[in-house]
Amino acid sequence: MKVSIDASKCEAHGRCYNFAPELFERGPKGKAVVLVPEIGDDDLDLHRNAEAAQMMCPAGAIIVEED
Repeated sequence: MKVSIDASKCEAHGRCYNFAPELFERGPKGKAVVLVPEIGDDDLDLHRNAEAAQMMCPAGAIIVEED
C-alpha cells in the first residue's frame, strides 16, 4: 500500500496526524507530511489507520493506493 498527500488539497485540519501519528506528522504551515509512504502487506494496523485517515480528511488530500 502506498500513502501520499496532495499538498495542493491539504487544508491543515490535522485530523490525520492527530489520529495516526505513526503515519503522519505536522509539517510546514500545519500541512501533513507522510512518515510511512509504503506500508507492507503484513501491517494490518497501519493499513486500517491509513484508510481511516483517508476517509476522515475533509479536504480529500490523503491518497491511499493498493500495490
